[in-house]
Amino acid sequence: MRKTKWDGEYGQSWEIAAALQDGPKTNAEIVDHFSSYARLAGMFMVTKRMEKRHGQMAERIETALEELIERGWVERQGERYALTAHGREQGKKLLADVRRTSARLRKLAQPQIASQVGLGVHLALAALKLPAALLSGSVGLLNDATDTLLDGISSVLVYFGLCWEREQAANVVLVLLMLVTGGLTFYEAARRLFVPSAPEADWFTFAATILSALVCLALGLYQRYVGLRSGSLALITQSVDSRNHVITAASVTAGLIAALLHFPLLDTLVGLAVAGLILKSAIKLAIELVRTLGDEDVDLGHYQMGVAEWYGQFRQAQLRDWMLYMIEKQGVQTRDELVVQTRQVLDVSGHATLRELGVQRHGSDRLIEACLEQLVDQNWLLDQERLGLTDAGREHLSRQMKDKRHGKT
Repeated sequence: MRKTKWDGEYGQSWEIAAALQDGPKTNAEIVDHFSSYARLAGMFMVTKRMEKRHGQMAERIETALEELIERGWVERQGERYALTAHGREQGKKLLADVRRTSARLRKLAQPQIASQVGLGVHLALAALKLPAALLSGSVGLLNDATDTLLDGISSVLVYFGLCWEREQAANVVLVLLMLVTGGLTFYEAARRLFVPSAPEADWFTFAATILSALVCLALGLYQRYVGLRSGSLALITQSVDSRNHVITAASVTAGLIAALLHFPLLDTLVGLAVAGLILKSAIKLAIELVRTLGDEDVDLGHYQMGVAEWYGQFRQAQLRDWMLYMIEKQGVQTRDELVVQTRQVLDVSGHATLRELGVQRHGSDRLIEACLEQLVDQNWLLDQERLGLTDAGREHLSRQMKDKRHGKT
């Protein structure tokens, strides 16, 4: 079997060995192991293009299995395939690396680690933006650089607050720092209205600003994820501040461009806008903080990342269409049968690689019920003793089954 560069560092052969770790499987069951990755991402087989790809995958797996038999990794047991002792060792290599990767990811998802990452990033960005701000004279960039330096200090406070179980106290300081920063930046920008100063734009200033925006965007998403996962309002506060830096960087870039066009007043207006944004975020977080100080439960749901909400809706829509497909094309007749089959496709406990990664699916029953309710509400499903699709349901499924790429039905 010709080994590609990717296959030499764990590719299809090792993944097949991992799929067979729990016992012999048929070709179809091994294909389902690979398809689990697509289902995990919310993609189910409801289009003809996906059906075609599923068939092509089965052919590739069949060829790979024959080659693995020649290499002494796999042996045939009737219609099933099983690992030899050598093949089992190869599969264990992949799973061991997956286990180590999972441990690293879990470590990165710890709030204390997130605060340490934030400290390093903010100090590095401050070291980049302060010289750029002083060289260019941009008040917007100077305000942003000062705020970034304070964010580094806040990361230290969050870290020790988490370690000493004083997160609430750390969050009080964070909000106060944000309020003070917003007030100072507003004052400095307002002063420039009466003592104007034109910033000087050069490639270093532009590069520092753009790099800052990209880094802060990634950092903010990371902080928001860990904060929501752990329920840490302090990390969510920091993620809001990181988001502010992205907006600030975009505004500063506009101010620098305006300076090139000999319209320096825009830089001052940018500074005012940035200060207003910081103050607005600080006031909103202060309100949340007061609620926590009063032992009131704070709903962090409105801090959910937009992409997570979109993904949830996408996944539900895909699963809903798959249910229609199972009823119309696969002959599922009862509600109980549909629920059982849906639970099976959502269950990843029998997937060795995902199991080592620690992937679990919680709330599957709620998702299934939500999909069924939506099918009935949309008048696509006849939810009777024997399931069936309405004319509207068949029309919707027909649209989803079309191969849009080639225009085929």
